[in-house]
Amino acid sequence: MKGRWLVVPTVAAYATRTLRVPLAGWSLTGEAQGVGPVTRRVYWIDIASPRRPETEVVTHLLQHLPEMIPPVLAAFRRVRRGGGPTGVGDRFTVLMLGVRRGRVQVVEVDPTHFRLQTLRQHSESGWIEFRSEPLVGNSYRLTVVSQVRASSWYDRATYLLGVGILQRMTWESGLRRALKVSGGRKAGHGTTTVEWP
Repeated sequence: MKGRWLVVPTVAAYATRTLRVPLAGWSLTGEAQGVGPVTRRVYWIDIASPRRPETEVVTHLLQHLPEMIPPVLAAFRRVRRGGGPTGVGDRFTVLMLGVRRGRVQVVEVDPTHFRLQTLRQHSESGWIEFRSEPLVGNSYRLTVVSQVRASSWYDRATYLLGVGILQRMTWESGLRRALKVSGGRKAGHGTTTVEWP
């Protein structure tokens, strides 16, 4: 009975048109539009003896984002039709855990990083950045930085009840796939989470 009580409101909430199609358009959102504390999560992996340079791996991540993230956790799909490389202004739809729809937009791109900004109706408000930095010797670090607030108190509750763990699995899986693309070996990895009002 408890499980049914939780599933029915969830399905009803996410099946509504209001939560899927924002009334004010797909506008960018930042931490100011969210609720609760700002959460900064950092996921990183150190790669030793790579066969591909860091800039090539970062570019591959951006250009092949849907294949780099396990679709069972977060299915990315570029919105723009037609060919051409992904760049600033391009948007992705994201189906999170098979139930929650959201969108992000590419807002920054350079050889060592790219940033995605959330759009209205995403479960979080803020940004996610993929970046690389050289380390001593023939190695570099790939990092995913997420700085967001929950878009609603409902989203904050779901994050605390387990979605946060699934998010961690999503970005760590993406970094493991990036490690394979690099052709190197893992020299270290880690995760940190900091929250502030």
